[in-house]
Amino acid sequence: MPSMSHKLCLSLMPRDMEALQDSLQRRGDIGIVEIRLDHFPDMDLAAVVETLDVPVIATLRSTSEGGFWEGDDDAYAAHLQAAAAAGANYIDLEWERAAAVQPKLSLSPKTELIVSRHTAERDYAVLEAMLDRMLEVGADVTKLVFQAEDLPDNLTALRLIEHGRSGGRRVVIHAMGEEGQLSRILGALRGNEWTYVAPVATEKTAAGQLTHLSATHHFFLHKKSRDSAVLGLVGHPIQQSKGWRLHNRLVDGYLPAKPRSSRFPSDFIYCNFSTADFESFWNEWSDHLHGLSVTIPYKEQAVACADVLAPEVQISGVCNTLVRSGDGWKAHNTDLTAIETILKPRRDHLRRGAIIIGTGATARSAIAALKRLEISPIFVVGRNEERGLELMELFGIDYLREDEVHYAGAALIIQCTPVGMAPHTDQMPVGANMFRKKRLVLDVIYNPADTLFLRSARERGCETISGVDMFILQAARQFELFTGATLTPDEVRRVWDEIV
Repeated sequence: MPSMSHKLCLSLMPRDMEALQDSLQRRGDIGIVEIRLDHFPDMDLAAVVETLDVPVIATLRSTSEGGFWEGDDDAYAAHLQAAAAAGANYIDLEWERAAAVQPKLSLSPKTELIVSRHTAERDYAVLEAMLDRMLEVGADVTKLVFQAEDLPDNLTALRLIEHGRSGGRRVVIHAMGEEGQLSRILGALRGNEWTYVAPVATEKTAAGQLTHLSATHHFFLHKKSRDSAVLGLVGHPIQQSKGWRLHNRLVDGYLPAKPRSSRFPSDFIYCNFSTADFESFWNEWSDHLHGLSVTIPYKEQAVACADVLAPEVQISGVCNTLVRSGDGWKAHNTDLTAIETILKPRRDHLRRGAIIIGTGATARSAIAALKRLEISPIFVVGRNEERGLELMELFGIDYLREDEVHYAGAALIIQCTPVGMAPHTDQMPVGANMFRKKRLVLDVIYNPADTLFLRSARERGCETISGVDMFILQAARQFELFTGATLTPDEVRRVWDEIV
C-alpha cells in the first residue's frame, strides 16, 4: 500500500457556533479542519481550537475571491491576526491583499501562512506566471484555484502542481467546478498538501468539492499517495456508471491480501473520464494512466491506441480494456470473454443458433464469442443497415432488418443495445416478438439489473440472464489485468451488491 497517506481537510463555513459544533461532531477521521469566517468573523475561535486534536486553518474569503465577506484591508488584517492569536495553525491570506496586509500581521512560529488566489483564468502560461509571483511571497503553503470548463483543465492543474512543488515547496492547486473535480482527486496523488472536503453535499464550500464520504469510502483518498497508479473509465456519457466505485472498493478491500507480481504498481485509484473527443483525450492523458476501461462509443476506436492486441481483440475488432505493459499498451476485450464464459456451459443447448440485437461494439464481441463457441447460425438485427451488412461480411453471418426479424429461429437472443438502460428503463428494443418458450435471453445492460426486455422475455416463458452476470465477469478479468490480482466472481459480486 502507499508509503504515505494523504491529508483531507474538512472545510466548514458556519453561520453560528451551533452549526459549527454540529459539523465538527460529524467530522469523522480527518487530518485538518478549515473554518471559513466569511459569515462569522468574530466567533470564539480559541474555544473551537481547544476542542480539536487536528490542525485548524482560519480562512476569511472576500467576495472578490468567491467568498462572502466584505471589508477593507485593516479589518481583514485584524480578523486574521485574531485567528492567529486564537491558536489557528494556519491562516489563509488572499494574495491580492498580501502586499497591504502581510506587514500588519505578527505571526508566531506556531502559525503557518497560506497565500491563496482564486481566478477565472484557464491558460496554463498565465497561471504559471501567476503562481510564480505568489511563490515570491514566501508563504508556507501556496494555494491557487482556477475555474474549470472541460477535462483538459484538470491536466493544467496537475502541471501546475508539479511546477509549484519544484524545490520542495508546498502547494494546494486545483480547478473549481464539477468539471474540475478530477483535479482534486488526482491532485491528492500528485503532491497537494491536502484536499478540501465537505461534511455533506449540502454543506460544500465550493463547487466540485468532494464530500468526506466520497473522499474516504468511494476514492479512499486518505490512503493514496504518489505511488498510486491511475485507472479509469473513458466514454461519453458515463454519468450512470458505478464501475469507479466497484474498482476502488476492490482495490481497498482485496488488493493488499492478494498475491501478485511485483511488476504491477502497489496501489491504484479509479476515476471517470467523460470526453466527447477520444483521440484528444488519449493524446493528453495516456502518459498519466496505468489502465483504462473503455465504453460507448469508443470500444472500436480504442483498438488503434494499442501496441499489442490480445486474441479477443484481434477477432472482434473491439477493445474495452487498455493496460500499460512492458511492451506498451495492450488491448483486451473482457466483454467477449465474459459472454463466452456465460454461454459455454450451455453450448450444446444453443446449437440451433443465436440472434444478436444491435450492430455496435458489444454486438461484435457477442458475435466473436459465439464464433469461438461454434454456435450457428448467427443472425444480427439492427436499424443501421450499413453496420449490419458490414458485420455480415466481416463475420460471415446473416443480417436482418427489424421488419424481417420474425424469419429467424434460434435458441439464444443477446440484446446488445443501450435501449432500456437507466434512466430510460421504460424503453425496450426490437425483439419482443421473438420471445419463445425456453429460449435463452441475455441482456447486456446491467443498470437496471432486471430490464423491461428481460421481464417481458420471462413472461413469455424464456430463460433469462441479467447483464449483471456479464458485468461481474468482465470486471473481475479487468481487475486482474489492471492489478495482477485474481478475484473470483463471487468476490466481485459481493462488493457490487454493497454499492448498488
